[in-house]
Amino acid sequence: ASQVEKRKELELKEQLDALRREHTETLQELQGAHEQEKLLLTESHHRSEAALQEKIQALNSQLKSFQDRMKRVEESLLRTDYKKHIQEHGSPSPFWEQELESLHFVIEMKNEHIHGLDKKLLHLETVEERNLLLEEKVKTLQQENEDLQVRTQNHLVMARQLSEELQAARGALEKEAQLLAQARREKEELLYRVLHAGDAAPFPLAGGEVPLIAT
Repeated sequence: ASQVEKRKELELKEQLDALRREHTETLQELQGAHEQEKLLLTESHHRSEAALQEKIQALNSQLKSFQDRMKRVEESLLRTDYKKHIQEHGSPSPFWEQELESLHFVIEMKNEHIHGLDKKLLHLETVEERNLLLEEKVKTLQQENEDLQVRTQNHLVMARQLSEELQAARGALEKEAQLLAQARREKEELLYRVLHAGDAAPFPLAGGEVPLIAT
């Protein structure tokens, strides 16, 4: 029975050690993967954010430049010289007709350019939304990491409890073994005294053995 209990204790200890090793390895792998993914997401977010800001600044500059040019075009249409020419001659000269055609062409081109800029801005808004999603994912990973740390702490507490229970069980087994040995010794001594009631010889002890109970 003692050998069986010892074997069970050894198996339980080995299982506990294996559980600790497996838990430690899993935790290290998860933490490493989390840190790597968080680093990649952060770097990607910073790059995208910088590119986004640069594009927005460039587009704002282009829009401002175009607005200034459109203002100059409108002012040129209302210039005093043009009005005076119409008043004097009743119709635009070939120069002014060509000027107007050029202005209409420029306006059409700029309208197309504005349409293209609107598409770019829409794309940039989509990129910004993706960056927000990346930030949310980083926050989620951070929360998962905190939850993992809590679970790790709980596993460590359970491991300590198992170790304490194992120590308590070992102590109980040792005490029970001592009580069994003492009971067996008392039984042998009682039987010896019954069989040798008329003898004065004391109950023999094995070499190096000491009584378990002081008399």
